[in-house]
Amino acid sequence: MKFLLILCFVFSFQNVYSQKFVFKYEGKKRRYVVHLPKDYNRSKSYPIVLNFHGLVANNQQQRKYSQMDRTADKHGFIVVYPFGKGHFWNTGIGKKSYLNSRDDVGFVNEILNQLIKNFNTDTTRIYSCGLSLGGYFSYRLACEMSHRIAAIASVGGVTSDSTAKYCTSSIPVPVLQIHGTKDPIVKYGGFKQSLGAEQTVNYWIKKNKCVTSDTTLMPDICSKDKSTAQLIRFKSANTEEVWFVKITNGGHTWPGAKIDYLFLGKTNMDFSTNELIWTFFMKYHK
Repeated sequence: MKFLLILCFVFSFQNVYSQKFVFKYEGKKRRYVVHLPKDYNRSKSYPIVLNFHGLVANNQQQRKYSQMDRTADKHGFIVVYPFGKGHFWNTGIGKKSYLNSRDDVGFVNEILNQLIKNFNTDTTRIYSCGLSLGGYFSYRLACEMSHRIAAIASVGGVTSDSTAKYCTSSIPVPVLQIHGTKDPIVKYGGFKQSLGAEQTVNYWIKKNKCVTSDTTLMPDICSKDKSTAQLIRFKSANTEEVWFVKITNGGHTWPGAKIDYLFLGKTNMDFSTNELIWTFFMKYHK
C-alpha cells in the first residue's frame, strides 16, 4: 500500500483533544497533529483548518507560535498541523522539481482522507493557511486541490512562479494575503522564483474575476508596534473574494502573536491573525 497508518499518540491522559499521527506515504514516514475543539461531539460535523509551518520550522513550532488551538476551541473547528519532510514544502522554491519531486499535495490529500475517516468533519468546509513557505504551499493547494479547499490564507508567503505557471484549475478559491512591507525574508516586492505580495494579490484577483474593491484602515490600537495595517477587499460577481492585509512597516511575522521574533521584523498587534483568518474562512464552503 502507498500509505499505512502506523500509530496515534494521545498527548493528554485526560482528553483526546490533541493527537499525533504518523503514517507512511511514498515509502517515507510522514506525520501531523490534530487538535479537536473542546466541544467536540460526534453528533456534529466540524470544519477543518490545515495550518502549515514555514521553512526550517516544524508543525509543533507553528502550533505554539500561531496559537490556533485556542481559536479552534472558541469557534468550533478542527485544526491540523502537518509536518513537511525536511522542514520543507514543495512549492517550486529552491532546486527541487515542482512537478517531479516529493508529492506533498498527495500527502495532504491523504491526511484529509484519514481525518474524514477518523473524525466527524464537514467536507464542504476545508481550509488551508500557513506562514511563509506554508503560505506558498497553501497557494499550491488552492490550485491543485480546488475541488476540496474552500478558501486559503497566507501570512508572509506568496505565490511561487511555478504555482502561477502550472495553476490550471478553473475553480475559484477565495484568498486572504497578509504581508508586511518590511518583511526581511519574503520580500514584499518579490524575489527569485516568487511573485511579490501585490503581484500575488493581482494574480488571484484575475483568477477569481474580482471587479470591485474597498479599503479599510484598521485601527492603530497598538502604537508601540510601530506598524499599521489596512484591509483591501476585492470582490467578484459571485462570492470568491480576495482580501489583502498590507502591514506598513510589518515584518515576517504572525500579527497578534504573543511570541516576538525581533530578527524577523516588527509584529503588528492591531489585529488577531487567527480571528481574521476565521472571519474570512467562515464565509465559504464548497
